[in-house]
Amino acid sequence: MKIIEKKCPNCGANLDFKVGEHDIVCKSCRRKYAVEYGDIDFDQLSKKAQDALGAADISLRPVRRMIIAIVIIFFAIVAIGTTISVINIANSRKNFDERVEESQREYERNSQEMMEKSQREYERRVQEMNESVK
Repeated sequence: MKIIEKKCPNCGANLDFKVGEHDIVCKSCRRKYAVEYGDIDFDQLSKKAQDALGAADISLRPVRRMIIAIVIIFFAIVAIGTTISVINIANSRKNFDERVEESQREYERNSQEMMEKSQREYERRVQEMNESVK
């Protein structure tokens, strides 16, 4: 399907070409031109081509929206997961600190009990020795 018509700059004849072609040869003067699609005048597209482009654009809109939604959901999940991980790490650190403090208190209690027990044992032995000497 021919969809573009332009005039030959050399002889003024019509230059007909299809989208996708890279070169045009004028049928009248045999001059060769490179196609630059940035210069295409879309007002010259046939009605069929315009309808096809419109249908393609319409059919891609839901896909674009779905892709955007998936990307947003992905980043939301990553953000929520990161937040939960940070909270878990903070709670683990808090629990660890509490266990360390409890261990220190228990160590101090045990040390104090052992010192008191040793002191009582020492005093008992001293008393026994004193009694044996008398």
